[in-house]
Amino acid sequence: MTQVSNPDKTANADSSFHVFVCMKFGKLADISRVNFTLPPDHPATQQVLENQTTSATLRVFVGSARWGERDLIGKIYPPKTPAKEYLTHYSQHFSTIELNSTHYQLPSVDQVIQWKEKAEDSFTFCPKLPQSISHQGDFGQGIYATEQLTPALRAFSNQLGISFMQLPPTFHPQQGKSLFNYLEYWPQDIPLAIEFRHPDWFSEPRIQDRAFQLLEELKVSTVITDTAGRRDVVHMRLTNPSVMIRFVGNRLHHTDYLRIDTWVERIKKWITQGIQEVYFIVHQPEEALCVDLSIYLVRRLNQECGLGLSAPQPLSIGEQQELF
Repeated sequence: MTQVSNPDKTANADSSFHVFVCMKFGKLADISRVNFTLPPDHPATQQVLENQTTSATLRVFVGSARWGERDLIGKIYPPKTPAKEYLTHYSQHFSTIELNSTHYQLPSVDQVIQWKEKAEDSFTFCPKLPQSISHQGDFGQGIYATEQLTPALRAFSNQLGISFMQLPPTFHPQQGKSLFNYLEYWPQDIPLAIEFRHPDWFSEPRIQDRAFQLLEELKVSTVITDTAGRRDVVHMRLTNPSVMIRFVGNRLHHTDYLRIDTWVERIKKWITQGIQEVYFIVHQPEEALCVDLSIYLVRRLNQECGLGLSAPQPLSIGEQQELF
């Protein structure tokens, strides 16, 4: 297994590249004509939620994708905070993170333990599966990588949120058999969600329904990515009572807040139907903006859903936060 000597440095070395990749997917220069209305739930979603045979305490987690950005200094990190303490401070303001460093390099068990020691006990990690798994067309090498990855994921223990596989935009339904064959080997004790990106997964209802039905049978969750230029990936199909929502904002454009309001209403509906876990990941071009939008999101969830979530607490509250 690849060993990493400095987990803080490695965890954040890909930050700029990740921002570029994340924002490129579904990015539009002009969002004035985008219909951001959430589509209705897929007909199977309510049935999936209401047919659960086990009950569990509702858990809702809010986070972003990077703890190593310097624009968080003076926002939620005290001035002159050393990089080795970023994660500690981050975990005091957010309850989860989309962990992207694991997409580029297999983590070691020791590295995971160091991350856990730096974070609050209630904090959860949502690791993105390595490219050696998600970007192998036949997943042949991915199965071997999984054998290496599994001990590290289990090392997160109760701080493992939901791991997720972000399939490349080139992965089309004709390759689907290899994916679902691979998922049959996935360890049942490690929560997993899948993010489809190729348009053909959504353009043909028969293909979409079959794919999500198989995920449901395999007890694998879905990722819903809400981004301006790819409204097809806002599929609203849950396959079990756990979901990851990846929300890509537009620098606190007024539509960001309207979209959050709509998401809060949908989550409120899912709560009445029996959803058990929601991981809501906020993306913005600058990490400090994720703080602002997450404050609004948490306050709206608490108001509308009767939750008691803790919102990020900026060191100095600016005009934008005061409005809400």
